Amino acid sequence: MQTQTEKRLYALLILVVLGFLVANSIMVYALLNRSMKIVPVETGGTQTSTIAVSGFGAVTATPDTAHVTFAVWTQAVTAADALRSNADKMNQVIKSLTEAGVPPGNIKTTSYSLEPIIQYPSSNTETPKIVGYMARNEVDVTLTDVTFVGKTIDIGVVGGANVVQSIYFTLSESKSAQMRDQAIQEAVKDADSKAKTIAQSLNIRLVGPTSITLGYEYPIPMNSYQKDVSQATPIIPGPLTVTANVQVTYSFE
Repeated sequence: MQTQTEKRLYALLILVVLGFLVANSIMVYALLNRSMKIVPVETGGTQTSTIAVSGFGAVTATPDTAHVTFAVWTQAVTAADALRSNADKMNQVIKSLTEAGVPPGNIKTTSYSLEPIIQYPSSNTETPKIVGYMARNEVDVTLTDVTFVGKTIDIGVVGGANVVQSIYFTLSESKSAQMRDQAIQEAVKDADSKAKTIAQSLNIRLVGPTSITLGYEYPIPMNSYQKDVSQATPIIPGPLTVTANVQVTYSFE
């Protein structure tokens, strides 16, 4: 009797192990094929099978536009004197830049502030008091010649700017559109290649794409430059990468 019971338990254990192996195989297959979806779709009363694939494209470009942010900070006992001194210095900065060839339309104010300078006493019995005022004026300078960035910084600082707030490189609208189109083309080619590979592996015939979804990314890295210590103010732009991704659904038979 005990032997018969043991045989039943052993048979049950084998069934449990086999069930676990089958379930595990199904999970592994699903994970390996999650980037590919084969879905039957109802179209006009008939059923159409589809494959969904993703494609990625990337194009590297050299920036053709630069932005330099200059600032003038001035301090004075009175607010009026701080503003007057700041205006005089910023006007000189702008004059120096335009005389060097920067179009006036490429110079824009991005920030302006005036705030008191407060002196806090060491003793709690005394009250804080205003000892002066700080005026800040920032302008963004757009350059269409990225080789002119270093010289522009020198000109702005000599002209009166006492802060170089930021430098970053980007692409002009025309070049950005060109690089975006190339990235999309690469993404579509990638998706098409994947779909054809899947079709050949499964011995099916692709009919054609039924839908496509586009994703586009254009990163603008801040302060994307390198320094060459052999020159006074060398600024060398690094490359920018424009990327695109697509999700394409193909029907097959």
